[in-house]
Amino acid sequence: MTNITHTDDESITSTSHPFEGLPNGEERFAKVQIARQINLLIEERGLKQKEASELLGITQPDVSNLANGRLSGFTFDRLYRCLFALDTDVEIILKKHAPNDVTPACVHVSYL
Repeated sequence: MTNITHTDDESITSTSHPFEGLPNGEERFAKVQIARQINLLIEERGLKQKEASELLGITQPDVSNLANGRLSGFTFDRLYRCLFALDTDVEIILKKHAPNDVTPACVHVSYL
């Protein structure tokens, strides 16, 4: 959701997340949220990137990419496999988009 605030000399635009308005912005934001959770789980275990790569079944450069938010090489499926390797369940809930909602249908990520 984009909000525009007008002051005397300027307009300030704020968005709900940094990818809003970009192509596939909601999906990009969802990937960032999932990657953030993976990085937190790696950190909680005190794993070095090499150790994490072995556990996750990906290369050390891919672990570095994950840690630095470079996610173009990561599909949702690949991110889910990383979560599974970290003993994390993934639950997907589908719900009907409200017909009177003016915002487009999108992806939401939440953590329990």
